Amino acid sequence: MTLINTCMLMLVLQPLFVYLALFKQPEFHPMTDTPVKNDDALFLFVTPGVSVFYFSQFFEALLYLGGVWVLGLLLAVILASKAKKPVTKDDAISFTIAGFIFFGIIKLIAMAIAYFFMDDPANDESVFSVSQLFSVDYLYNALWPTLYFLVLMIITLVIKVIEHHSSFKKAPSGLLITLGAALAGVAPLFGEAYIVGIIANFIIFIVFCSLCLKIDVKKDPSAGAIGLFFGYILMMGIGFSVICKVIYELFFN
Repeated sequence: MTLINTCMLMLVLQPLFVYLALFKQPEFHPMTDTPVKNDDALFLFVTPGVSVFYFSQFFEALLYLGGVWVLGLLLAVILASKAKKPVTKDDAISFTIAGFIFFGIIKLIAMAIAYFFMDDPANDESVFSVSQLFSVDYLYNALWPTLYFLVLMIITLVIKVIEHHSSFKKAPSGLLITLGAALAGVAPLFGEAYIVGIIANFIIFIVFCSLCLKIDVKKDPSAGAIGLFFGYILMMGIGFSVICKVIYELFFN
């Protein structure tokens, strides 16, 4: 994605960021009148950090994205009198720094993936550029196992919801969650972006497994304990996958 297109995208997102930072209701309300840290304020300060993706033109990107950021801050200042959540000076400083660190880590991970797992590590910008993150063909070729894993977990959640509202004697969702825990680590072996696949599958499994367990807990408060079993299968699958990947890289590649 070109710098101009990125600036346009971030400009369109500024009103959403302002809403999340100032007006989104917190998920849990404090039991006392003591103010709670506004974690959603980070959305107001992530825009400058995106400039680290454009390393070869960093200062130009920082100038353009900084301008977009200022427009978002001006909108926040205009609406500050009606805001439901405060944004402090400490929030501004800490979240701005955190934005640069967060996107910098993503950039380093992308460069590492390009160097170790792509065909041409000589030029990381051409191998794994920001524009490829928005390319459907590239994402599918690199992460198709993760796509099908996501479909499996969505189907599992749908079945779990159906089971909750019906009276099945045999519940297939438990078997599917166990299968998903094992496949979360194994599936990325067949794609072209192993590390990204592992991370994505881990997050996908944790999210959907947690949703399924919340449904079970509504009927049986002790049902959440089985999450330890699913976690064990997940870590065993990832460990097995890492061993297979290391053996392949050392002896067959």
